[in-house]
Amino acid sequence: MTIKRRKFIQNLGLAVPMLASPLNPILAKEMAFSNVMPPRSDSSSFSVDFTKLNERVWIGSSFWAVPMEDWEIKNRRLEFSGAETQSRLHVLTHVLGDGEGDFAISGNLGLLENKGNKGGVGFAIGIKDHTDPDSVKAACYFGKGISVGATLEGKAYIEDKVEMLPTGFNFDNFSLELKGKHKAGSTELTLILTDANGKTKRLQHPVKGKLNGLIALENKGKQKRESTFWWGGMQLSGTKIQHRPEQSFGPILWAMYTLSRGKLKLTAQLPPIGAKDSQKVELQFLRKGKWVKEAKGQVDPVSFTSIFTIDAWDASEDIKYRLRYSLDKERHSYEGVIRKEPLDRSLVFGGLTCQHAMGFPYRPLVENLEKSNPDILYFSGDQLYEGNGGYPIKRQPEDKAILNYLGKWYMFGWAFGEVLRDRPSICTPDDHDVYQGNLWGEGGEGISFEDWEKVRDAHGGLVQTPNFVNVVNKTQCGHMPDAYDRTPMKSNISTWYTHLVYGKVSFAIVSDRLFKSGPEMVRPGEGRIDHLTEPAKPGELEGDELTFVGQRQLDFLNDWVADWKGANMKVLLSQTLFSNVGTHHGPKKQFLFGDLDSGGWPKSKRDKVIETIRKACAFHINGDQHLPFVVQYSIDEPRDGGWTFCTPAISTGYPRWGQPDSVNVPFTDRPEHGLPNTGCYRDGFGNDNYIYAVGNPTDDFDEETDRYKRAQKKSSGYGIVTFDTMERTIKMEAIRFLADLERTSEANTFPGWPLTIQQTDNDGRRPVGYLPKLKMAIADQVVKVINEDTKELVHAMRVKGDTYVPSVYQLGKYTIVIGEGDTKKTISGIEITIDSRKVISV
Repeated sequence: MTIKRRKFIQNLGLAVPMLASPLNPILAKEMAFSNVMPPRSDSSSFSVDFTKLNERVWIGSSFWAVPMEDWEIKNRRLEFSGAETQSRLHVLTHVLGDGEGDFAISGNLGLLENKGNKGGVGFAIGIKDHTDPDSVKAACYFGKGISVGATLEGKAYIEDKVEMLPTGFNFDNFSLELKGKHKAGSTELTLILTDANGKTKRLQHPVKGKLNGLIALENKGKQKRESTFWWGGMQLSGTKIQHRPEQSFGPILWAMYTLSRGKLKLTAQLPPIGAKDSQKVELQFLRKGKWVKEAKGQVDPVSFTSIFTIDAWDASEDIKYRLRYSLDKERHSYEGVIRKEPLDRSLVFGGLTCQHAMGFPYRPLVENLEKSNPDILYFSGDQLYEGNGGYPIKRQPEDKAILNYLGKWYMFGWAFGEVLRDRPSICTPDDHDVYQGNLWGEGGEGISFEDWEKVRDAHGGLVQTPNFVNVVNKTQCGHMPDAYDRTPMKSNISTWYTHLVYGKVSFAIVSDRLFKSGPEMVRPGEGRIDHLTEPAKPGELEGDELTFVGQRQLDFLNDWVADWKGANMKVLLSQTLFSNVGTHHGPKKQFLFGDLDSGGWPKSKRDKVIETIRKACAFHINGDQHLPFVVQYSIDEPRDGGWTFCTPAISTGYPRWGQPDSVNVPFTDRPEHGLPNTGCYRDGFGNDNYIYAVGNPTDDFDEETDRYKRAQKKSSGYGIVTFDTMERTIKMEAIRFLADLERTSEANTFPGWPLTIQQTDNDGRRPVGYLPKLKMAIADQVVKVINEDTKELVHAMRVKGDTYVPSVYQLGKYTIVIGEGDTKKTISGIEITIDSRKVISV
């Protein structure tokens, strides 16, 4: 494994905005209320006048709203227009700290829309999460605190203490003030409400125990769609108010970049800024000790991204970058590092997938990921779920739906931004990212909300509007190399499948969802037609009209397997594995013969993809299944395909198990480790899957109240793959959510991991013979073998060393192509030899 990220940053002497703290940067961002934090700033008071801010949905870097799109600066004030029973605008940078002292919180506000004299408004204080009490991020979404305020029913409240307001209290314009004094293990709270006519209510209530945590403005009702309110400003002061400037978030939320064949692409992600805010982001690089402007980028007004492309990038050294943006008369910076490309050592690859918010902000996992220090990250899909944030999705109107998506997308960046800022990353959307439980995209076909409602996610096509889907593609994939074929799909949906070369590894990045046929094409009916509760009938799931990855992506893969420029090894990245390996599904642990939400069908089209990538000994990495697997594929006979690693979910929501032994599924060829549920099994689509390892969840996870321990029990974690591009080996590790990487322990990984295979293990075909040995004057050349009768590529790879014996799988004559570009040499008419001493010198 490479050096830890903390040491990497120390070696660079980075000037990125991280605290000089005994903690690592990620932990420092999380430990909001703990005494181990550095001493607080002298700036313990806080004041904001919302009437002086430009109109926009995002309030500012000192705040975080949940739901984000329901709070906005409008009509020269802060307005809340949402429908949730509890919605909060959290103050990030000023918190209630530990210890004794006093505080005061005040604000002026009024009624925005009266909905039957129902609804309440006020402050929430001491907001903390039970599982991760020191995390400001967790507090925003899972934190519980003390609510104080007033209701339109004419009541003032502090927690459960309620008293009536003066008769005729005017909610159109009034003030709230909360005073607190903590001493001897108790805090005396005093709430004062005063309306524009001078009517006042004073309510006092003691709170026992330590009172610390976040402070928020709060809309609170008994049911959805109650009355809403506006705020003109708010103030915080007192000795218990502690300033935590490092907890601000934005206006440059985070950045992602890729580097491939000398081209750098970087996306700066901003929040929903206003029309009167600056629309430009500047990119700078630190060269010879000075920041040098590289480019200014326009902020896209819908996705709020600014994407930079730099050609002829010199990847021979670490280069610091800085993004600059001005907002509210203040200049903001975001800094990171474009890493030196690892060309002289192994490439360490981090594979991550599926981020259910129940584990947010995934702090133990993110800290472990920092310790693993991968050179490049791959987020294979489901960077968000529809329920993330604790509030439902908004499907329409389109503008609200997009903002709703962005609010959930920003949770991803808040959780992983610190590890994204200084290494390349690949990110691909999957079904939940476009607000579908399952996705069979049928080439970008659109479906109406009315048609989708009939069978929901068993219907092929995309239900959200093309503009919505394109925002998802731009935010998640905008920093990736340009799409192989940028021709839009049906409904004018953008494409993103592409080729990336980094650290001498060539990655094909595809979507195994967007072009795939839907189950209604093979299984008419209603309900979960995607679940096979009985074995499929012969030929039921086949048909010439069915598609798997689509012809466009198959054409791309055929070009990719033959393109070895800058690469020693090849890897296919997709969203899910090309088999059905899970056997039991859902909270009731239902057994299924097959799940059409997998890459196991249609088998003939699936086989064609595996045949194609096998020609280049390509390894396959994916996610989606909420269950880690190592599997060797089969096509015509067991284990004649390549290997795949389905990485653990970051945080598992919907549970799955791979337990074929429990339902008496026959198997052969169990690995030497003898673990249950491993060996060669046939799935419900007719695929023989050699299961080397599986990481099943426990059955008692529902009993666990600690969110992080529950994630551990549900098989959450991440994958590490080390590509030794010199020795051509692939080492797979599956790291558990609560692993302790400071010590070596089998408990840190799932059973069956780690596993190391050879590059050539990704072509499991049995040869019918060998061509003469090639003796090459230049080592490590690309060798391609072409069948002269069919004109098809048999295999292509950059061989190791200066000798190579080509395998072939049919009788006939073959053409061998050695080298690249102008140095290529072609030899034709070569046949199988039975003389092992026969040599062709090149």
